[in-house]
Amino acid sequence: YIFYTVAGANNNRISRFTANGNYALPDSEVILFELEALSGTIHNGGAMHFGPDGKLYIAVGDGANAANGQDLNTTLGKILRINPDGSIPADNPFYGQLSGNNRAIWAYGFRNPFTTAMQPGTGRLFANDVGGGDFEEVNEILAGRNYGWGDVEGFLSGNPAPPNYKDPLYAYSHQEGCAVIGAAFYDPPVQQFPGRYLGKYFFGDYCAGFLRVLDPGSGEIIEDFAAGIERPIGLLTAPDGSLYYLERRGLGGGSQQDNTSTSNGVLWRIFFTGSGVPFISSSPGPVLAPAGEEASFAVSASGAPPLAYQWQRNGTDIPGATAPAYTLTTSLADDGSLFRCRVSNDEGEAISEAALLTVTANTRPAPVISGPAEGLTYRAGDTLFFSGLASDAEDGVLGAGQLTWRIDFHHDDHAHPAMAPTAGISNGYYLIPIIGETSDNVWYRVYLTATDQEGLSRTVYRDVLPEKTTFTVFTEPPGLRLRVDGQTVTTPHTVTSVVGILRSIKAPVTQQQGEAFFIFGQWEGGAGQSTISFQAEETPLSFTAYYEEAQLGSGTGLTGAYYDEVEHNFSGTPAFWRIDTAINFSWGGSSAAPNLIGEDFFSIRWTGGIEPLFSEEHEFFIISDDGVRLWVDDQLIIDQWVPQAPTETQGSLFLEKGRQYPVKLEYFEDGGGAVCQLFWRTGRLPKEIIPKRQLYPDIPTVATENGESPQIRVFPQPAREEVSLLIDSGTAATLQAELFALDGRLAWKGLLSHVPPRSLHQVDIRGLGPGLYVMNVFGSQWKWSGKVAVYR
Repeated sequence: YIFYTVAGANNNRISRFTANGNYALPDSEVILFELEALSGTIHNGGAMHFGPDGKLYIAVGDGANAANGQDLNTTLGKILRINPDGSIPADNPFYGQLSGNNRAIWAYGFRNPFTTAMQPGTGRLFANDVGGGDFEEVNEILAGRNYGWGDVEGFLSGNPAPPNYKDPLYAYSHQEGCAVIGAAFYDPPVQQFPGRYLGKYFFGDYCAGFLRVLDPGSGEIIEDFAAGIERPIGLLTAPDGSLYYLERRGLGGGSQQDNTSTSNGVLWRIFFTGSGVPFISSSPGPVLAPAGEEASFAVSASGAPPLAYQWQRNGTDIPGATAPAYTLTTSLADDGSLFRCRVSNDEGEAISEAALLTVTANTRPAPVISGPAEGLTYRAGDTLFFSGLASDAEDGVLGAGQLTWRIDFHHDDHAHPAMAPTAGISNGYYLIPIIGETSDNVWYRVYLTATDQEGLSRTVYRDVLPEKTTFTVFTEPPGLRLRVDGQTVTTPHTVTSVVGILRSIKAPVTQQQGEAFFIFGQWEGGAGQSTISFQAEETPLSFTAYYEEAQLGSGTGLTGAYYDEVEHNFSGTPAFWRIDTAINFSWGGSSAAPNLIGEDFFSIRWTGGIEPLFSEEHEFFIISDDGVRLWVDDQLIIDQWVPQAPTETQGSLFLEKGRQYPVKLEYFEDGGGAVCQLFWRTGRLPKEIIPKRQLYPDIPTVATENGESPQIRVFPQPAREEVSLLIDSGTAATLQAELFALDGRLAWKGLLSHVPPRSLHQVDIRGLGPGLYVMNVFGSQWKWSGKVAVYR
């Protein structure tokens, strides 16, 4: 089960995949749950756990929109609960109150609960919610409860409680850290840490670099467990009782800019060395052996070194038996003896449980595998027949009821069970699947175990190796990438395969190589689907994917004019302009630009150009809440200028590649949720948000005030590193210039010395974020204003 962000769609998805070793089988994805589009790129959440009830619990961030936490009409800022097949349980707390995916809401009021933990045995679910400016929280998740965000951060502390509110179990201020991480209950199958840690909850802080231990009963910290960790991001309790944590390292400070890829992270394992007193974690087990065979006993212990081992028989020390393991050659006189080990050091000692040695005059049976024959090979899809028998010196020929068969599938240095132990047969068969591990370093191992009347056993096995072949993948042009069984390869590439195994090759619909952009056309032979599957044949095969090169645009988005108005008639001056790199917005109940326009009753007009990649029919899709209109090449192709819930509308027209067509998109929001997303699709392009590289902004016209002004031109538009002002005027002057962000923040200020008739001036803008800025130039009797578009 995977929680991931959908490429180009700005929303997260939960899918189920079928694993093949360490890799997912191509095309095995089953999409279970689509989350709404995010307002930003942060606060995704993503933690998932199965509960003891068999349901999947999913932590979802607010998508950088605090209003989502309290809004039950969105799954953002929530803990969700779904069935393993993606359906929604009818006993969810809001199932009868809400509709659609929102019925999956289990708890709400979260900002970014990206780490959670489910306690083994109790099923208690804890979520660490990363706070805003004040507090970090550890919450115990209960059905239907409200955990406060974005009304409450930290403890309620006398403030009015929102509906269904529950305080965090523990919270700490930003004087101690900045982002809570976790999470792990210490309830392993094998307890390694001292008893005081059992059942406790481990968490940490990303910025402060500590790990702490919380008592989940009292909600109090019982220990500062570790410190000085560089940006920890995850914790895990291992089955052997160890504790693992991920140290991300890289840049510090906890800013959004830090949350990029890092190449120096470390996975650490914490294991318990103890107070020094020996601790025995594994005692020896009983042994049944024929007289004359060796019998071995072993003990596992920890403690302050050096540890001294002393084996005892029936409570008496065995001379020279001073190692963790003890082996003796048995005789009938040893029958009934008890063996144990005393482990000691300067701090104390521990004694293992005693193990019984049973020695018999009986001999072990002798199993023989008659089939499969030595040297037999297999192909995927074959039927593997097996047969055998066993004899015993005391019992004679053993019956089928004393035989047990099993088959393991070996891959590299590990094995998977293929056929479970099956008793009571002397022969049988196993159908070798055609779907499974695609590595060629595989084989089957057939085991036969015979057990006589006294319980003595002997096991033999026979390996069956695969027949192999090869296939080769090509692209035209060569050097492009394909995915072979989920693995990316650069063509041409030859693969060794087991004959008969089902293989899959996927040609990405689009791919970029340097500055070149390629669109998948078809496979050699005419197949138009991007993914092909086949069984590897004895004769080597080859496959070629043909691609068409397309010329990428160099656009930076569309110019958005944002109006704070009720009538939605785009009258007057916009509240602000900016360049939006893509039209992919889901604001929920919040403003499209807090502090600049309101949450409701605003309008936006996006203008600019659009450049198609191919000459063909283009379908345009808009998901909007509320009204929307779209003109392309001055043709109105979508007209849905009505208040509405999120609705998809569609229009189409033929466009030619290499041309830039004017585009205008108008949108209004009346109340409630706010969504506007612009997609396109062609016969060769999948449906996607129109990328910024194919969109070109309009630059608003400049204005002058208070008399005549010189001619001033600003270029390039948009600009990245510096912007130039070209001034034409017959009058020498020292001019004052200012550059403001749209929120009123002064971004740059300077003096321009103009020498007639023309002067050129550069302004360094490398420190500015992307968007639209206002440039003001002041003369003695005039003021010139213009827009400066900055992209990154």
